[in-house]
Amino acid sequence: MYLPKHTSWLNQVEIVFGVIMRKVVRRGSFTSTEDLKDKLTRFIAYFNEMFAKPFRWTYTGRPLQTGEQRKTSKRRQRFQRINDLRY
Repeated sequence: MYLPKHTSWLNQVEIVFGVIMRKVVRRGSFTSTEDLKDKLTRFIAYFNEMFAKPFRWTYTGRPLQTGEQRKTSKRRQRFQRINDLRY
C-alpha cells in the first residue's frame, strides 16, 4: 500500500480510534450491538463537543524540496548497509 508523505491526517485518525478503544470499548459492557452503537455515538458526540477544534491546513500541495535532491542522511546510509548485509 502506498501512502504519500503528506498523509499526516492518517495519524489523527489512528489517534481518534485509539481514544475510542481506551474510553469506550475496553471499559464497556455491551448487551447487544445496538448498545455498543449507542454508546459509541454518544461518546463521539461528547468528544466532538468538548475536544474537537477546527484544524488549519498548512500544506499547499507544492513539492517540499526544490532544486537538487537532498543527500541521503548518514543514518539512512548506515541502515542501508545493514540491510545489504542481510541478503
